[in-house]
Amino acid sequence: MVNIFICNKNNLNSSKGSALLEFALIAPILLLIFAGIIQFGFIMNAKVVVNSASYEGVKAATLSDTPEESAATAVLNYASSSMPGWNFNDRLKIETDASGYNPGENMSVKVIYHVPNFFGKLIHLPDDDKFSVMGESTMQIEEKE
Repeated sequence: MVNIFICNKNNLNSSKGSALLEFALIAPILLLIFAGIIQFGFIMNAKVVVNSASYEGVKAATLSDTPEESAATAVLNYASSSMPGWNFNDRLKIETDASGYNPGENMSVKVIYHVPNFFGKLIHLPDDDKFSVMGESTMQIEEKE
């Protein structure tokens, strides 16, 4: 029978095993950093969309005869076009606040979106693994033509 495990000087000085060990030690850390960067990107994208959606909502509300309905429609249209495929049913909340409906009075639209944690097994966030982003815009109601 031939001995497969022949020990010679070249095998004892090989660095292949140590490179594999070093990679096995550093790979989970790199994976965690990579997942955090991706999650941060999703959160920042949602923040930009929420800010812009609140602006679009308040702009539509100030020009409309039915401000709450127009604001909600504008926010949903903007959010769905900017974040296609995202679920807005339970995660998107729209609040409108008007001091009155006469020209010169203020109208405010607040949009809150709960960004899901896509890497829940790796990155644990407080509040049931979701991160809330909020955008709020205020404008004066304009004269209707």
